[in-house]
Amino acid sequence: MKRDWELVRKILIAVEELQGHSQSVDGSSIAGYDAPVVSYHIFLMKEAGLVRALCSNSINEPRQCFAQEMTWAGHEFLDQIRSQSVWNKTVGLLREKGVDLSFDTIKAAAAAVAASLLSF
Repeated sequence: MKRDWELVRKILIAVEELQGHSQSVDGSSIAGYDAPVVSYHIFLMKEAGLVRALCSNSINEPRQCFAQEMTWAGHEFLDQIRSQSVWNKTVGLLREKGVDLSFDTIKAAAAAVAASLLSF
């Protein structure tokens, strides 16, 4: 399964919007995406240290993950890519340059895009 950066961004936004510890973002939380795909991405984000999540994986069932809150790193990353215009410019810049979308390249490009928007 390919990593979907747009989905990662949507999950981070959804987790940030949670109102309490009794809520979570799970496979059915993101419209337009299949539950196993969302759960897989929550699992990846947990492994990357962006969210705190509970995941279960049984032999006969697809993995289920529940993101409960963001980590400091998750908040920092979302702060860089929250703006739709910064996100679009970041992804566009990386694709224009032929650079693969990775965590580090997205962070670096988003910082560069934000800096260019701030220059007077």
